[in-house]
Amino acid sequence: MKNKDDLLKILPKRAIPFFEKNFAKKTNQFSLVVYFEFILISLSTILVFLNGFHEWYKWLYLGLYTVFFLHSFTHIGQTILLKRYTPGVITSIMFILPYGVLFYYVLLENSTIMMRDIWISIPIGLVLFALFFPPLMKSASKF
Repeated sequence: MKNKDDLLKILPKRAIPFFEKNFAKKTNQFSLVVYFEFILISLSTILVFLNGFHEWYKWLYLGLYTVFFLHSFTHIGQTILLKRYTPGVITSIMFILPYGVLFYYVLLENSTIMMRDIWISIPIGLVLFALFFPPLMKSASKF
């Protein structure tokens, strides 16, 4: 709760309603959202494994992974803004960022993707996030 209260003090006024509506959940509610995100990313990984890294499977996987990778920067940013530990920062620094850099490096080095694919995956990931995240948060708030 302390992180939430302190974030509300430094967020721009117009961002507060969005933050409170979408991010102020109880731990069990937020756990359901994280669980569903895990299932979605796992399914996209299985689809790419079974069908190859092409067609819409590639874009679903890259879009989801790119949003996941970029999201790690929010944990780091919160820690910097609040000048203290915040949940997710250690995982972001120790695992998500190094693995993400390696992930993109290997795919680029093997010519599996090109740099433009990474840039294209950002809006795709944001659209997927916009489609899935609000309904997930709304559903989770019922528990």
